[in-house]
Amino acid sequence: MVSEPDADLIEIFRDEAAGRLDEMDAALLVVESGDAGVETVDSLFRNAHTIKGTAGMLGLPAVSALAHAIEDVLASVRDAGFFRPELAAPLLRASGALRAQVNGGNEPAGQILAELAASREAPSREASCVGGTSLPGTSLPATGLPATGPPGTSAPRPGPPGTSASAPQPGPRLPGPRDQGAYEAGEQVGPASQPRAARQTLRVPAKKIDHLIDVVSEVMQYRRRLAHSLGAQSGLSQDIADEFDVGERMLEELTNTAVELRTLPLASITRPLPRAVREIARGTGKDVDFLVTGAETELDRVILESLSEPLAQLLRNAVIHGIESPAERELAHKPPRGRVEVRAVPRGSLVEIVVADDGRGVSPEVIEEARREGSLADVLARPGYSTAAEVTDLAGRGVGLDAVKAYVRSLGGSFEIRSKPGRGMEVILLLPLSLAVMEVLLFERAGAVYGVPLAVVDKVVMVTQTLRLEGRPALEVQGRPLPVADIAALLGAAAPPLGNRSPALVISAGGRQIAVTCDVLLGQKEVMVKPLGPLLAYVEGYLGTAVLGDGRIALLVDPASLTQGRRPKVTAPPAPGPAGPPKILIVEDSFSVRELQRSILEAAGYPVVTARNGRDALDALGADPEIALVITDVDMPELDGLDLTRAIRADTARSALPVVIVTSRGSDEDRRKGLAAGADAYMAKRSFDQQSLLGTVERLVGR
Repeated sequence: MVSEPDADLIEIFRDEAAGRLDEMDAALLVVESGDAGVETVDSLFRNAHTIKGTAGMLGLPAVSALAHAIEDVLASVRDAGFFRPELAAPLLRASGALRAQVNGGNEPAGQILAELAASREAPSREASCVGGTSLPGTSLPATGLPATGPPGTSAPRPGPPGTSASAPQPGPRLPGPRDQGAYEAGEQVGPASQPRAARQTLRVPAKKIDHLIDVVSEVMQYRRRLAHSLGAQSGLSQDIADEFDVGERMLEELTNTAVELRTLPLASITRPLPRAVREIARGTGKDVDFLVTGAETELDRVILESLSEPLAQLLRNAVIHGIESPAERELAHKPPRGRVEVRAVPRGSLVEIVVADDGRGVSPEVIEEARREGSLADVLARPGYSTAAEVTDLAGRGVGLDAVKAYVRSLGGSFEIRSKPGRGMEVILLLPLSLAVMEVLLFERAGAVYGVPLAVVDKVVMVTQTLRLEGRPALEVQGRPLPVADIAALLGAAAPPLGNRSPALVISAGGRQIAVTCDVLLGQKEVMVKPLGPLLAYVEGYLGTAVLGDGRIALLVDPASLTQGRRPKVTAPPAPGPAGPPKILIVEDSFSVRELQRSILEAAGYPVVTARNGRDALDALGADPEIALVITDVDMPELDGLDLTRAIRADTARSALPVVIVTSRGSDEDRRKGLAAGADAYMAKRSFDQQSLLGTVERLVGR
């Protein structure tokens, strides 16, 4: 009897197959542009062959069969020495179906298999057709490299002008993040396009890296408390002082290494984007060149896992609302093909992510409104704001820049938009490199210690006198006036008046500048960022806290809230009931979504347990009778959310357990299916709201 494949092996296979499928999609886009060579076919063949073989070993016959069918088409292409660009479309559809199967989907692939069978005969029948690519050699080299270059760094052109679909078709949703349950860490030898065997990597479960970060954080806090205690004593020997210096350097190296282990290159989420942009452009009758630069730039894994959806929204906006049709572009004396680019540039402890297009930009009326409101970001990122005359599935049905802005601010970053009529648009996201460690500038006001990210501090000046600018205090810095404000006033804290000479931090965030005054500067320090805790969990405007060596706690302030002059907003948590809060089970295969929901519920006082799929959820329910409510996604491997809900309703011991479905499937038909399966509430992720979730939970558990 064949045993079930090990879950860890399946996870490893899914990660590797995802990378190979990304390479296949990039290569097929090269084929579609008519630039394919023999190395492109060899790359495609090798990746399909590897997926087929590994799937067969793991007992995944459907995956193996579809990969085999793709391999057969590629084999016929090699044998014929001719690759017709028209073959790219069915192969792209097949790779998409293969990706769904690899991720646990069970959709029938009969139509795809039949299409591939027909495509297999095409190369030999039409080898003499004009417009195809002749392959000068068909033998498989021992170390052939894909012609596409490093995956995720740039996208080939979707096709020559005039090959776009004649009628708009529903475009796919841009891909979301893959749950980094385990990821590769190690030294990469040579360029990113080297064969996989040349990469020295080690697979490490993400939870182990997170635990290492926690341990390093505690060691750092202990080291600083010890140094502070000993520093208060006089007469320490030089030997002891030297040992402390050595220990400090070693701890700094350990901290940097631990943080680097939790970072991944931007390419880990951009590889699927060229194909997705191609499909959206075709569905809207546009021609678009897509490019990713700085794909090797690394960010915190947690940030990357949550960045995919905001990045997808920005790309949808760029193609649908920004890029004009070829005819419109020619009238505007532009090249008929539009250009969309994602750029990543390190900025010290921050990373700048830019999504740019050379499209129509915003209207003069919007520019004028932005002058009145303060910035383009203030206007375009208003909830529900849209420049589209018609809401479409591709446009996200109203989910726009307000959600992207909220996401950036939740990470302590800043959000800026630049645009000129007819000259395109740039959306700039300034995100922290790491959520675990941050370089901050510490300062004090009325006995309280605050900190802001060092990267947003342009300079520090002494304030001796101020002037008035539009009726408000201002400070002249390098010949230009800047608004100036007391940090206590900005945060709504009680404090005595400042002295005649007080330091001011010139802070830039969200396209604005402000000079923030305080009592005294405490200096620059690298700190481990801690959550706000229950007392501040419902206060917006702070990034977190940091424990200093003397035991004091510094509040890390969101710089965007300072430059926009907003006081921290307090929202009240649900009032606790007479009994202890009920326990909630979150079932979600996406790490970022799972942790977001966990943080919301735990901040509200609910104990939380989690599961990555429906099968794990049933095990958790069987082991923990205290679980009083289940929140589940729909699309999950092994056992999806609908089947999980049905299993709960079929169990007499748990049939009354409340179930809330939170999913990206937001259509009326999907909602009907969820409620028919037995869900008590159904919420779409695209319109997800923290207070709605808490209100629904409170209603169902009677808290």
